[in-house]
Amino acid sequence: MAWRDSLLPASFRGVPFDVITVSDNAERALVQHEYPYRDGAEIEDMGRRPRKVAFRAVFWGDDYEEAVTRLIAALDTPGKGELIHPVFGSLTMACASYRVDHNEDQPDYAEMELAFMEASPDIPFFDKPATATAQAASLAGDQQSALSLATLASWAGYAAWAATVPVRLAAYVRGETLGAVRSVTNLARDLAGLPRAVASDFLALPHALASEARAVTAAVTDLGDLPAATFGRFARLAAISDKLPRLPLTAAGSPSAYRLDPARYAGSVVSGPLIGAAVARPSVVVPPPGTESAAPEADLSSATGQAWAMAAAVCNLERAVAMGNAAAAALAEDAAEPTLTPAEVEAIVGATRQRYKDCMDEHRLVLPTGQAYPVVERLRTAALSIQELGATVIHLHPPLVTHAAPGLCNLRLLAHWLYADHTRAAELSRLNPGLRNPNFVAQGQVLYGFAS
Repeated sequence: MAWRDSLLPASFRGVPFDVITVSDNAERALVQHEYPYRDGAEIEDMGRRPRKVAFRAVFWGDDYEEAVTRLIAALDTPGKGELIHPVFGSLTMACASYRVDHNEDQPDYAEMELAFMEASPDIPFFDKPATATAQAASLAGDQQSALSLATLASWAGYAAWAATVPVRLAAYVRGETLGAVRSVTNLARDLAGLPRAVASDFLALPHALASEARAVTAAVTDLGDLPAATFGRFARLAAISDKLPRLPLTAAGSPSAYRLDPARYAGSVVSGPLIGAAVARPSVVVPPPGTESAAPEADLSSATGQAWAMAAAVCNLERAVAMGNAAAAALAEDAAEPTLTPAEVEAIVGATRQRYKDCMDEHRLVLPTGQAYPVVERLRTAALSIQELGATVIHLHPPLVTHAAPGLCNLRLLAHWLYADHTRAAELSRLNPGLRNPNFVAQGQVLYGFAS
């Protein structure tokens, strides 16, 4: 947006004036440490000196003298005041000097040169802190842009490979190669519970493979359009993730799911007594070792093996893009209306980043280095965006801590004891999904809750 679209009327201490030029100046306070027989010097930055703003204001008309008089009175008032900068907005400044110029050729007209100096420390220009909602929306947009570029680079790599098939292979071998690609797309539809479609010639029309993969993911992610009150944001994402597993890079391989399990990424307090007479035995779920996906394996020695691996890599990237966009949308919604627990946010972010990592490994395996590089770099950018988005959502809440129930109670009474607000019982129930019976919380039972 240009400054002409958001220009503000200049004023000082509430007295307006018209401006024809404005100049902003700032310099650093630098200390030089010089040494004998050594060239140069060590520079120590002591901070920024006060900013200086110079205006050239104009006054005209039959009553220009009154406007000049009012401004001079405001300038002569000792101390600092609010200066409305036409571009930078409200600043705390003090008038350092001013000068009034009259010209005989311009009656009923005067110009003033005004010099202001910053009167308070650490005044930022363009001080418009973004809200959590705006920051989340921006990060979601950054991820979507990076993923779009990654899919374009992946499709370009597949198209370059498909263009060489007619030159290298005989007709019957080409048929087997095309069959391998179609087998991957059929497997993707079977796993999503969708009917098989009439297959295109994915070798002659490389873009058809990306369109087919995108059609499958679009049909699955339609579940994410249901209102959050129906299933909850986390349940929707878990359902989508279950229908979009990782496709194997070989015909002999098997799909691997990305489970959205909060306990896998952040331990959770488990269960408790079913009745008040039972003894509380809280425990913590420790994420199992070796939960990361195994390194991809592919048979690139044959044309059919290459075709299967290439098609699986393209489809897996489309699945990662669909899941990443759905996760970003859910987290952006949660920034406006928080409902997810920190463990659920970590599970969403962790599973999404794992998809991106797997796609990086697959494209490094099936594409030449030069073609894989843009895909990997865009996925790294997307992974950083979803991580920062998750951190933004988590930081909206107070720190999550564990509380030991001081006595036999239910969640409503516990909320009153902890926060003096019994209506936060629903919050405690949401933070402790493993709680067996919210009406019986035994003394000493450990539950999650916000620190304040």
